Amino acid sequence: MTESKKSDNFTSTKAEDAISFLLGCAKTLHESGLPAHRLERLLEIASLKMGLKADFFISPGSVFVSFNVDSKIVTHLKKVGEASLHLEKIDRVESLLNDVSNSKISLEAGAEQLETVHTSATSYNGWITTLFFGISTGSAACVFGGGILEIMCSFIIGVGISGLFSFVRVFPRIEKLIVFIAAFYAFVVASFFNSFFIGFNKEIASICGLILLIPGFSFTVAITEMVNNHLISGLSKFTQSFVIFVMLALGIGVADKVMQGLLNVTPVINVFSLPSWSIAVALIGVPVGFIVLLKAKRSDALWISFACWLSYLMYTFTSSYVAAPIAVFLSSVLLGFASNVFAKIKKRNSAIMLVPGMILLVPGSLGFFSISNLLQSNIVEGIEIALKMLTTSMALVMGIIVSDVLLKSGND
Repeated sequence: MTESKKSDNFTSTKAEDAISFLLGCAKTLHESGLPAHRLERLLEIASLKMGLKADFFISPGSVFVSFNVDSKIVTHLKKVGEASLHLEKIDRVESLLNDVSNSKISLEAGAEQLETVHTSATSYNGWITTLFFGISTGSAACVFGGGILEIMCSFIIGVGISGLFSFVRVFPRIEKLIVFIAAFYAFVVASFFNSFFIGFNKEIASICGLILLIPGFSFTVAITEMVNNHLISGLSKFTQSFVIFVMLALGIGVADKVMQGLLNVTPVINVFSLPSWSIAVALIGVPVGFIVLLKAKRSDALWISFACWLSYLMYTFTSSYVAAPIAVFLSSVLLGFASNVFAKIKKRNSAIMLVPGMILLVPGSLGFFSISNLLQSNIVEGIEIALKMLTTSMALVMGIIVSDVLLKSGND
């Protein structure tokens, strides 16, 4: 009886306001980087609770919704901007959806708060973002086996790339070249270090310096969406990831040829090795950097850190006994299950833990090395690495799906 009254109320007097609110939520969540399958499911649940019959279709750059109002089909198209991960907005908008659909706050109050969330800027200013960009890349170099030189080099690369993004806001015409320029810059810096220091690992420094540009996470999300039958959105992200991989490889390839002609110096400087406990410090730096770069709430620092530690430690332990794809699968099952427990208990979006933990597991570097080998005519090796990346990505995706089967997240 309650549901029937609620439905009549919305279809007669408040239907347009409810539709406008849902479309606004869809736009903000889409632009904040929520995957298509999760976004559709979240909107479907909210619309049903609000007494609206609706069909949602999420595509790259737009949202299509058909509402059944007074037995008439009303279709809306909402154009959305480019998606960029913003965990705080995802969390706040989902909370608003739940509050409005469960009648905890009025529709009018929800619409006002949604407008505030949508227009709000990030909580972190430019110099903080630049600093933590460098902290993330430097810490990643330590986590993936680099020494003090690789950490310093990755930090410099990370800070420089953050500066390049700030430069783009002043000269937007170079935006389409930013990935190529960043890769060129990263390899130039790594080549200088390699020319003067003995034992320097140029690959670790350059890859970790570019870790936040390498689209390993986007590639994995693309496969996840295709597995969930969102082929258009998935294929779009897949193609975009491939283009970014190619631009990164081209940037490093051009830089390599340039630096070979400019630098012909024999390394003569030795540097001490890092102590074994340095990895623990790096495992603090990585999640702290993610809090800023993924635009999460400061209060979520503990949960993001826990997710990163859980995925890294589980992978490190299991990879000693099984092949890498199986280790990634087991790690993603544990990470996904822990994220869903968090979502159930805290009534929050599971992405708060899931996304940072996944970033440490995604095989982005494999995709980069695959494209690099193909461009250098190492066809067999390039295809072999590409297949490893695909296998690892599928293992990660299947692990997340298994964790959802074991325990649905709070928003499901």
